[in-house]
Formats: sequence, structure tokens, C-alpha cells
Amino acid sequence: MAVESRPHAILVHGWNDDPTRGWLGWLSSELADRGYEVAAPHFLMNRTSAHRLDSWRDELTSILQSAPSNSILIAHSLGCWLALRSIEALSETNIVSRMILIAGFYDAPQAEAEPYFSPEPSWTHIKSRVVHRTCLYSNDDSIVTPDRTRRLAYKLDADLICIPDHGHFLGSRGMETFPELLELILTA
Repeated sequence: MAVESRPHAILVHGWNDDPTRGWLGWLSSELADRGYEVAAPHFLMNRTSAHRLDSWRDELTSILQSAPSNSILIAHSLGCWLALRSIEALSETNIVSRMILIAGFYDAPQAEAEPYFSPEPSWTHIKSRVVHRTCLYSNDDSIVTPDRTRRLAYKLDADLICIPDHGHFLGSRGMETFPELLELILTA
């Protein structure tokens, strides 16, 4: 029997974000200090690069395929969609231990984005590839409203946790740390 390697964390940022800054950079450092191997790819998610979703999915899928089964996938906002599509692309032999989606959704935010969100993911396949699924939301998120994250949690049969008064969890708007998330990762 193979010995399990040290735990892996794969961090997927949201729209126009940087995985080395704000709470994502902080979380990466905190997890590395606790022995995790951390992957935090930088996807240039902005209006001029939306057509690159397929190449980003391929890159993230490749990272997940080479990660050990004790990996945790943590994604924020549009990064949750990318995470779902990457998990959906995994073969039957790849399993992710945990997935935490923060301010996640699966529906197109505007009609012009619909081509990127269709067809709906294969929820059965995603659930078969991830052992434990959690969705986090904030009661005052005006970008991805709580009902959208609740619908995602329902589709995934995921635990649903409200972290009150955190808005859209944006490092770019001053959220430099996320101790509630770190505690959730370390205590599960």
C-alpha cells in the first residue's frame, strides 16, 4: 500500500483576483507553514480573457490529476465554476478529499455569459470525485447572492455554512485574512 504524501491544497481565485494577495495569499502561507503543499495557479480572469475558460479548466484538471487523494480544493467565486468543470473532467481514478467553494454558483450571472455555463455540470460525476463538499457564503454578499450559493450546495449535497458580514470575501477590498476558513480546513 502506498504511503500518502503530505496534504495538498489547491487554491483557485475568482474574477480579476491574484492568488498571492489578500486572504488567498495569507491562506497559502498559513497552510504551507502547517506542512501543506500548496498550488495556487494564476488565471488572468477578466473581460478580455473570458474565452480562455477551456485552457484554464485543462490546467486545473492537470493539477488535480497529479494531486494525491488527500488533496483539498478551495475556490472562490468564478473560480468555483472553474473548479466544478475541472472536477467534472477528472477520470474515475482521480478523487479529491475535500472541496470548499466560497461564494460559489453554477448559473450564468448575465445572459451573455450563458455559453460558458452551459450545459449544467454532471452533478453525479462531481459528487463521485469529491469525498466531502462544503459551500460558504455571506449573508451580505451582493455579488453572488446567498440564494445562488444555497442552490449550488443543494446540487452538490454539500454542507452549507454562513460566514456573516464578509460580503463577497474580496481580498481586493481589504479582506487580508480568513481565520474561519483556516479553522474549517484544519479541524475537519
